[in-house]
Amino acid sequence: FERVATIIPMLQEAGVTIMAGTDAGFLNSFNYPGFGLHDELALYVKLGLTPQQALASATRAGPAWFGKLDRYGSVETGKAADLVLLDADPLADIGATRAIHTVVLRGSVYDRPALDKLLGDARAQVARWNAEAAR
Repeated sequence: FERVATIIPMLQEAGVTIMAGTDAGFLNSFNYPGFGLHDELALYVKLGLTPQQALASATRAGPAWFGKLDRYGSVETGKAADLVLLDADPLADIGATRAIHTVVLRGSVYDRPALDKLLGDARAQVARWNAEAAR
């Protein structure tokens, strides 16, 4: 893994598009939705990408690949307004992507208490499923 992973910065320098969050990447066989993306971004930085390059792999690379930068990939008038607002600067420390303050998704705003409720509801649902499966 370590030997193969060392090519990430070389790929970036060569102009190869690096897209975070894919489920087919050779480095992320166990990339789970949610925290897996944070882990992947941290890994990219650990391997030599800058925090800005890692963030672009998760925000701009996909829309650029699919020719959708007119709608996604930056904050501008007329574009989709899905945002994650953080408590700290991820350019200074990529781990700051985990310090989520607010999410704006399809026009709905989820502050920290609302996000915590969603997480609690999800945990409760999984607990119910596990209890049913154990019967």
